[in-house]
Amino acid sequence: MEYFTKKLDSTDVQRRLTLPENCLKDFPRDHEANLKFKDEEGQVWTFRCRVSPGRSSKPALSGDWFSFVRKKGLSTGDVIVIISDKEKDVAAGEHFKIKIKKSASTHHQN
Repeated sequence: MEYFTKKLDSTDVQRRLTLPENCLKDFPRDHEANLKFKDEEGQVWTFRCRVSPGRSSKPALSGDWFSFVRKKGLSTGDVIVIISDKEKDVAAGEHFKIKIKKSASTHHQN
């Protein structure tokens, strides 16, 4: 099982989630696919994943990502943890798990 974490920045919250370079090693460049993510409550979200053909190999997630951000109340500074099973076929849209760690500053806003 592999996992990675990412601290969300303003682009992640407002436009698209850019993942760390090469985090989806087997995902082909210049490719788009719908990937399924299951949250901690068991809800499945479909995020559109695209890896550009250029020099950067950073996958970007969009689609339901914005609904996920709103529903979960995510803000800049929050951290997401994405867990994948190496045995699953990423390009075929197999499930990942996604967890949220709210930043301390998010808890104190209001």
